[in-house]
Amino acid sequence: MIFVMGATGHIGSKIVNHLLENGQQVRCLARHFPDKDAFEGAELIEGDANDVATVTDSMRHCTAAFTLIPPNLTTEELRFTQNKIGEVIAEGIEESGIKKVVNLSSIGADLNKGTGPVLGLHDQEERLNEITHADIIHLRPAFFMENLMSGIPSIISMNRYFGTVPGEAPIDMVATADIAARAAFLLMNPTFTGRNVEYVLGQRTLTFNEAIRALGMAVEKPDIEYIEVPDKEMLNYMIGAGLSRNVAEAMNELSRATSNGTLNATTTRDKINTTKTSIEEFARTTFKEAYLAAMESEKSKRSRPSPGTEARM
Repeated sequence: MIFVMGATGHIGSKIVNHLLENGQQVRCLARHFPDKDAFEGAELIEGDANDVATVTDSMRHCTAAFTLIPPNLTTEELRFTQNKIGEVIAEGIEESGIKKVVNLSSIGADLNKGTGPVLGLHDQEERLNEITHADIIHLRPAFFMENLMSGIPSIISMNRYFGTVPGEAPIDMVATADIAARAAFLLMNPTFTGRNVEYVLGQRTLTFNEAIRALGMAVEKPDIEYIEVPDKEMLNYMIGAGLSRNVAEAMNELSRATSNGTLNATTTRDKINTTKTSIEEFARTTFKEAYLAAMESEKSKRSRPSPGTEARM
């Protein structure tokens, strides 16, 4: 039995699919499973990742576990919240006696300052490394390509994508499908021992200008512009979109670490950490599907009669 936390997320759901397709017994933990049919064949546990008993019982009698600290975009104390869940996960590993752990971390997790939300993952790596009975591998992926989908509304409305990282700054981007594929392989083949780190960097190093061009070509909008905006403007936008000020400030700090090269300086690209999905393939598939769905939703909104229209007809 293999345990997967965050089983309904971008990465967790793909890991579960890989495992089931390879005949593995899988136990999944998530707060809710809106589409239980998508997890046919897996054991589903609906519960809170903040609850020690739930996490411990979910891990018990499993041969390997995939763990992660789920994002919380509204907390006013991000690092505290991350550490609270991290402590629960560590206690679950200790109490359940599970021997093999694949922990989702991030590029930059070796740094102890200046990386915003990655600081909580730095803390978690140190915390898990203190567990003596388990073999642990920390996966450190780069910027998720899926994060680019947050720019779909501005692409539709203004033909622009806004960010705080300079358009020509180097950045590694990876598809979550590739992270999930590597995690699933490690869970099915847990030959690692001791404390390990493995980076997952994507098909090649990119820039935002290059990535946005690829997105534009995929959706037949080749003139999409990448617009660099000041930190303060992005901070206000994120807060307006529902993020807490603390989380928004952390995101801006992470962007600065990307802009000034701090993140890229933490690793070197090689054959092992280079993955297969290119930005062009991602744009043609995952991004285009999300873009077309958003366009359809926008058309539907525009075609609806305004309030009171039916009464006047």
